[in-house]
Amino acid sequence: MSGWDHVGVPRKVPQPRRAASAAVGEEVVRRTLRLLVERLHPAVLDVLVAPKGLDREAGDPVILDPAEAAVPPVDSIVLAVGVDTPSGQAALLHQLAGAQIAAVVVKHTGPLASQVSAAAEASGAAVLATPPALSWGQLYTLLLTASGAALAPAAGEPEIPLGDLFALANAVAAMVGGATTIEDPSNRVLAYSNLDHPIDLPRQQTILGRAVPGEWIRRLQDAGVFRRLWNSDDVVRVAEFVDTDDYLPRLSVAVRAGGELLGSLWVIEGAQPLGAEAERTLREAADIAALHLLRHRTASDVDRQRRAEALLGLLQGGDHGERTRAILGLDAADSVTVLGFEVGPGTDAGALMSAQRVADLVAVYCESYRRRAACAATGSRVYALIPADGDNPTEQGQGLARAIVDRAGQALRLPLRAAIGSTVPDLGGVASSRREADEVLDVLAGADAPAVGSIDAMRAQVVIHRLRQLGSANPELNKGKIAALAEQDEAKGTTWVPTLRAYFDAFGDMAQAAARVNVHPNTFRYRLRRITEVFGLDLTDPDERLVAELQLRFLDQTS
Repeated sequence: MSGWDHVGVPRKVPQPRRAASAAVGEEVVRRTLRLLVERLHPAVLDVLVAPKGLDREAGDPVILDPAEAAVPPVDSIVLAVGVDTPSGQAALLHQLAGAQIAAVVVKHTGPLASQVSAAAEASGAAVLATPPALSWGQLYTLLLTASGAALAPAAGEPEIPLGDLFALANAVAAMVGGATTIEDPSNRVLAYSNLDHPIDLPRQQTILGRAVPGEWIRRLQDAGVFRRLWNSDDVVRVAEFVDTDDYLPRLSVAVRAGGELLGSLWVIEGAQPLGAEAERTLREAADIAALHLLRHRTASDVDRQRRAEALLGLLQGGDHGERTRAILGLDAADSVTVLGFEVGPGTDAGALMSAQRVADLVAVYCESYRRRAACAATGSRVYALIPADGDNPTEQGQGLARAIVDRAGQALRLPLRAAIGSTVPDLGGVASSRREADEVLDVLAGADAPAVGSIDAMRAQVVIHRLRQLGSANPELNKGKIAALAEQDEAKGTTWVPTLRAYFDAFGDMAQAAARVNVHPNTFRYRLRRITEVFGLDLTDPDERLVAELQLRFLDQTS
């Protein structure tokens, strides 16, 4: 075998098939270094030096086996595993000078050493950096996925999901005690363990073809295995074929979130029987797998994932320069608005699934109306960044938000709330617009609030919301005469606080204020006079009136 091997896959298992070229009639996107770098984002892959530019062909990632003097394939991307010093990196580039490789990837931060830059110029290979914290196995998977997306998939063959589910498969295998595969609902292999557990011929065939062989799918269907698996959350034991020499017993469990099937886990029983404890562990592992699959389910669309990551960075106040604008497809002159959607409480797989469904709905809805938009989900909230179009972007944002809320209720049966932040002149204001959208959503969580609101229409309520948060964070702001009123109401059953609140709400109109608390106006005047006498509250002082009304708002958490 060649000294060049794939990362994270044992040599005894043949490599999954990868198309070297597109079939006749299949659309081809030229696979270049630029495509890989742009799709994987600088957080994964950054360009340190590129003597021949980034528009050169890029092949598969490979790793040099120091024990064998093998030449990597032309245009390949060499992962410099274990080559951590500038002298070692320069020596590797000199060694590969005649191999016509596309790039060498090193784990590196900071400026590139001059000797490495000079060696790269001499060899013609680009030098790319990946963060030290990223595993080589994960980088390998990301590179394969990003480059594989350059070819349109064959009919009926979905694309390889982005992300390292192999670590999850290894973790499940170690916990349960058998070779593990993670499969999607179509029985396509997403990841598999490579620990030293016994495997059988069907599993080897499954890994080789990255899908369960059709013959075995039919046999499992005929035996009712899939019917039991898809209709239950329990672990299914597959022992129907134990008399077959090339099939070992298995445990399997469906992976679901929010009622939606995400895939399944399969564990092979080896020399040690997998009993009740293994079944319990596998059932728990399905919950963990649900979160992982939710996080990675949209990542097979690398471009969409890249846009979502760029938007999340903007929402948190991150980079808002030319590169981010290019990723999001925005012009420097574009004004933008943040729309926020609240799915509901919770951080479990069901809540995350609901958020992802809403993100998909927002993206599709905007695309169907030819609206440029970037969309991302984080926790139970979904955000869309909408370029301003026309003279009244707030009104347009409200119309779009209402349409999405209505559609989510009809199609997804999800009661959404939606908020529209300020329209800002450039990407530097996105974090501020997001904060406003979040605060409007917080206000909309109150009783009898509408489903859709904007910062322009609800700024007063948002200001009160901020002041209430300030009061909660600084308890000393709540001390004083209003606190004394509230304490006496609680201790003696008096009604000083409702009386004073009615006075403020009625703008000082005694008759209207009295009606609010169902007493005679004379009785109300008496109560108000007693408040000023007993507690020393001067309602003729504008400052004291303002502070008193604010402190009443701090007391009333539902106003």
